[in-house]
Amino acid sequence: MPGSLLPRIAIVRIKQPANPQPVHVKWCVMIDLQHYHRLVRKLAPYWKLLLLALSAMLIVAVLLAFLPLLVKHMLAGAFVLQDPSLIQTTSLTMVAVFAARGLAGYISLYATGKAGGKLGADLRMEFFNKLLTLPIHCYAHFNSHQTSALIAHINTIAQTTAGHLARLTQDCLTIIALMICTLRLNQEFAILLLLAIPLILLIHQMTQSRFNKPEYQHSPAVGDLIEHLAQSVAHYRKIRLDGGQHHESQRLGKISAAIYQADMQQTQIKAMAIPAGQLIMMLIMLAVAYIIALQAINGALDLPETGALITIVLLFILPLQRIANLPKQLEHDQTTLEAIFAFLDQPSEQDSGTLGTPQGCAKLVFDQVRYEDDTGAKPTLNHMHFTVRPGEVVVFTSYTLEEKNALIDLILCLRRPASGKILLNDQPLPDIQLNRLYANIALVATDTFLLDDKIAGNIAYGAMRCSNEAKITAAVQASHAIEFVRHMPEGLQTDISAKGTAITRHQLQQLAIARAFVKDPRILILDELFTPQEPDPGNLLPVLEKLMQNRTTLIFNPSIPQLQKIDRIFVLENGCIAESLRAADSPQHT
Repeated sequence: MPGSLLPRIAIVRIKQPANPQPVHVKWCVMIDLQHYHRLVRKLAPYWKLLLLALSAMLIVAVLLAFLPLLVKHMLAGAFVLQDPSLIQTTSLTMVAVFAARGLAGYISLYATGKAGGKLGADLRMEFFNKLLTLPIHCYAHFNSHQTSALIAHINTIAQTTAGHLARLTQDCLTIIALMICTLRLNQEFAILLLLAIPLILLIHQMTQSRFNKPEYQHSPAVGDLIEHLAQSVAHYRKIRLDGGQHHESQRLGKISAAIYQADMQQTQIKAMAIPAGQLIMMLIMLAVAYIIALQAINGALDLPETGALITIVLLFILPLQRIANLPKQLEHDQTTLEAIFAFLDQPSEQDSGTLGTPQGCAKLVFDQVRYEDDTGAKPTLNHMHFTVRPGEVVVFTSYTLEEKNALIDLILCLRRPASGKILLNDQPLPDIQLNRLYANIALVATDTFLLDDKIAGNIAYGAMRCSNEAKITAAVQASHAIEFVRHMPEGLQTDISAKGTAITRHQLQQLAIARAFVKDPRILILDELFTPQEPDPGNLLPVLEKLMQNRTTLIFNPSIPQLQKIDRIFVLENGCIAESLRAADSPQHT
């Protein structure tokens, strides 16, 4: 995969169409709801939490709609009936309503937050599983910065999505409850609100959201300016040689003037549209206030009802503002969602194998194998043709890092050859099930690292997790790791993570060898365990020779290791086997 994943996603995001439309025809905020539908579906398993949150929201909405009625009773007790007991009772009821609303609000926020947290945990697990099953070429440019960025995106989007969903539901329920309350108090006023609310939302979208996103920055004039600037930089020799700086400056100045005209046109539209929208909304509010005043003069409304209707208008403001701003918030989160789902939608490595591994020792055949990297400029491996017989020990040397990694990955089916075929016991390697193949291969490398927090977990790792203690103990003894394990505070259960007991690199290598003993593979790959400066690191040669017994062993090492048994030596050059020597013929092994 050329380039990094997140930048590639961003490029897809801002790509312009072949024939871009003039910016002035774009009046609406474009939101792709498909990603939000996917998130909502992922919330479905937590329907009990969502139902609890919905019930609490309904209680909040009902209590809020009950508040104008209490205001009406309060004003009636103060100005009409002049009843102190009614005022006192209404005040206590208001306190109880606010307390109940606070409790219901807490339940709603807690349930929504918990559902959002579970959504984040699910997305993180989906991210982990995808990351661990991607084709190997995807790892070439994937780094820790991109990992942390995607995790941060997931953490943010899980909570914001749950929050947006909760606020939208709460505000819709509140508006419905307030409309029911308004219908009970005054039907004519309720009809007026039903007409005014959509109009206010539409005006808000046409004035505010239209200008919050500077789309004109991606206009054709800006594209022309960038193109001509790049052209001027690329051909600087010719421009300077012919004295064309002044001409280029004038040409770029004309394009800049076009951008200025577009800016001024945008500014003029904004200067007219926003005040006009504000004026229309003020006229709507004035019309509402005028109708209330007329009804009060005509006796259709008394003071308590007027106070209740004014309270309803005030309670409408905040939910309407949040609903009006929701498209802008959703659009802001859309780029993050695209990055997350673009990563999750990448195809995982597919296991096309259907065969099990044949019985007996492993015979490995490379038949005219050619491998090319993503660039395809030059083959990494070319006409690799050799056979490793069952139980044979073969050393590969004089290779480059790319050649070694390609050979190992081809054997592990992590990469596929461009041509040729690889056979294991006369069966095509891609036809063998990956789990069966991996169960018969062990890799012991010099870059050993911790796979688990405990010693036993580092030995019986992954598919070997069910190994019994006797088998693990035997592997520890065979690898000579018993020499330091017996001195550990908790033996095999000692924590050797970053916060636990520290172990040396040599001890970590012994654990890797013990893991190979537990696996008991047919094919053993030793990756640069021997160096000329340290031909026998930590007296591991006898241990490795014991591990190699009756196994087909492939050793990758810059120099020929001093082992008792080496059958053949393959010398690589330019992706080919330049020389195939018997161990006895090698000057380094005499």
